[in-house]
Amino acid sequence: MLRLRMAPLRSAALLAVAFVALRVVYRVVFGGASGGGAVLLDLPRIPLGGPFAHIALLGPVSTGGLWNAAQSALPFSAVILAFGVLNAVVDVRRFFARGAARGPLRALSRSLVIAWATFPALIASVRRVHTASALRGERSIPALLVPVFEQTVERALCLAASMESRGFAAARTAPGVCQRPVVMTDAALGFAGGGWQLEGLTLSLAPGTLTVITGSTGSGKTSLLHSMSGLFQHFHDGGQHGVIEVGGLDRAATPPRETAGFVGLVSQNVRLSFVAETVRDEIGFALTVRGVAAVIVEQRVHEVAAQLQIEHLQGRTVEALSAGEASLVAIGAALISQPILLLVDEPLADLDAPARGRVVRVLDRLAHEAQVCVVVAEHNTREWESAADAWLEIRGTDVRTLGPGERPSALIAAERAARTTARPATPAGPAGPLAGIRHLTVLHGTELAVDDVSFELAAGDRVALEGRNGAGKSSLLRAIALPSARGSVLVAGQDVSLLRAGARRAFVALVPENFDDLLFAVTVAEECSRADRQLKPGNGPGTAARFADLLGLGAGIGAGANAGAAHLMQQHPRDLSAGERLCLVMAIQLAAGPRVLLVDEPTRGLDPRARELVGSALVRASSDASAVLFATHDRDFARSLATKTLVMAAGRLTTEPALVRP
Repeated sequence: MLRLRMAPLRSAALLAVAFVALRVVYRVVFGGASGGGAVLLDLPRIPLGGPFAHIALLGPVSTGGLWNAAQSALPFSAVILAFGVLNAVVDVRRFFARGAARGPLRALSRSLVIAWATFPALIASVRRVHTASALRGERSIPALLVPVFEQTVERALCLAASMESRGFAAARTAPGVCQRPVVMTDAALGFAGGGWQLEGLTLSLAPGTLTVITGSTGSGKTSLLHSMSGLFQHFHDGGQHGVIEVGGLDRAATPPRETAGFVGLVSQNVRLSFVAETVRDEIGFALTVRGVAAVIVEQRVHEVAAQLQIEHLQGRTVEALSAGEASLVAIGAALISQPILLLVDEPLADLDAPARGRVVRVLDRLAHEAQVCVVVAEHNTREWESAADAWLEIRGTDVRTLGPGERPSALIAAERAARTTARPATPAGPAGPLAGIRHLTVLHGTELAVDDVSFELAAGDRVALEGRNGAGKSSLLRAIALPSARGSVLVAGQDVSLLRAGARRAFVALVPENFDDLLFAVTVAEECSRADRQLKPGNGPGTAARFADLLGLGAGIGAGANAGAAHLMQQHPRDLSAGERLCLVMAIQLAAGPRVLLVDEPTRGLDPRARELVGSALVRASSDASAVLFATHDRDFARSLATKTLVMAAGRLTTEPALVRP
């Protein structure tokens, strides 16, 4: 029985209408739109000079001309809409997946799947960037094209890597030797042109073991993991010297798609790596592309779902999954081929404490009961202490295998920070609340995300917002920063819902969880300059100076304070470390001098040193005239930094009054 799926149809209808609108605008801009009928606008014709002398801008606009322009776009729009109708009735990606195993589409199937799946990503990117522009007060349409393009390319690359690692369009399936999951002999990794490298890699990983790779942000944990998956050598153009064998095969000579039958991979950004529409199809994808009979695929999907206790998720779309559910589905998709080697990249980064424990237990059982060789790259090392059999720690260009009883330095540093970091005192602010949230309610479709939430913030507060995945934390922060829901948000006596976006940022500003969305330029200096355009005279230092101060590189905010960050100014923002990028976005959002700063998951994916940097930045961002509210799963971070704590569950605050001392 066919099931009508409305999301592809809506996306296609939106693109079809947009295509007609763009065609009409194009016709008006280049030469006007005259062609009979009533003249609506008599715009002057502006001829261009030089090599563009044959082109004229604008001109008369008539009803007939607009109709002719729209009519010329209708055939193309009809094709777009027809594909939308087709995809609403039939999951075309499943058809392409079958075509990867055999038939005339085999050579083109990868491109077709990427193209088909990237269009929804483009629509989602436009939505995200639209939200980011509202949060930043950015109105330049050309500037918004940069993040839309970058996000769409990122989705396409993650999708291509995911398909490669799952055997899409493989010419052959190579068998692996169970007794030799990973053997490295005098191996070295690096990229052409110098820079990052790892040397002296000699190690052997056994079946039935769980190994954790640790190291600071940017040290190369993911690259080391992908030297085992083969993506480092065959997809990311990394260089390998020495010998790396996976399942007894030479990794340098064997692409990932040929070892997909015995190597499973769970990528860092699992949502970007999802290929199928539903959980059932996502888990079974690797078998489907190998041409396995549908009845066997269905049986294996049920077995894997039962093993991970996610049978109830099989009929869901991947977009409807929580962070913890998405991680388990990605693990299921990697297990479907019964791998002898399972590689998992930072599985705990987005998860709350119960979900982290569940993922650790699943991987522990896979290693020690199913005898899979499991390798995990991770910042959060504490949860792995009871499960890990071995630790690999990256220090500079070396990878050390820790001996019995030896603990990773990241874990020691985190414990030292938890013992020695005292919670800062609340600055003395003016009496009375600075901000009041009254009966805020947020609906996502028919789902109640925030349910009648009320609380107050005082000047000087640093408030931690805690709760499990899906509790409503992000929805609450967004509703405070962009109030359009039921309820009211008052800051310094002003109802911020009545203000324009630019004026609103002087009262409340949000740094979202995907803070890279707020980066629109190609250098740090340009980002700071763009933010300074919204800086009112006498409203504090320039953004570059504030950025340096948040990094702790300046001698305080003032003249010349940004000298310490001068070496960062000409870098691309995405070339900064995660902690530095977050500090940059915080500086951008602080440019308008907001009385309340909201930050969503500030420690996500950060190592202990970066967490300490961000914590210090949040302290510097707070003052006796402003408040900071940050959502986090990191309880140690919250306890070391927050002056008060809010706890959410199922869209509601769990205590009254809502503010609770940690």
